[in-house]
Amino acid sequence: MSNTSSAVKRKYNNKVYKQIKVELKKEIVEQWEIAIKSDGISKAEFIRNAITEYLKTKS
Repeated sequence: MSNTSSAVKRKYNNKVYKQIKVELKKEIVEQWEIAIKSDGISKAEFIRNAITEYLKTKS
């Protein structure tokens, strides 16, 4: 078990990461959740991969 406090973790995450929020129709999200589950990836991993691939097309 880690001895790092929640406040320290939160401070680090706020320094290193930025959150995004997206609102989508429920039907799209349900289809997406089924697809990523069958692929064995998380929502965060999917979004990271999608953004990374998109940025490659801009280079």
